[in-house]
Amino acid sequence: MNIKTCKHCGDEFDFDSQEKRRVGGYVNECPYCVEDLGTETSVRYRGVVSGDGKMAAISIVKFESKEDADDYVRSFNASSGWGARKTNRCNSIPFQHVGVNIGNGNHKGRKL
Repeated sequence: MNIKTCKHCGDEFDFDSQEKRRVGGYVNECPYCVEDLGTETSVRYRGVVSGDGKMAAISIVKFESKEDADDYVRSFNASSGWGARKTNRCNSIPFQHVGVNIGNGNHKGRKL
């Protein structure tokens, strides 16, 4: 066990516990203080994949909260079908593209 002392409340906690991994926070903050004080500052990223031609397209997307990230991925995956247009709830969720690698639709060498 990796025991640390919380800088806010002074209680000891196990840094390697599942609860601490779930809530995040700094190394010297117990999971209860992280949730109560809202000190978690990590950025939520998700990667989503779709298809275009003979190549998969991947987007790395940044969100403000875990709930937004989960809603976006759930909505993105609900629009099934490779190469299908994502006309769903994805655009109503606040996000920012961090990285995009889009497939080439001209996969046979012809100009469109």
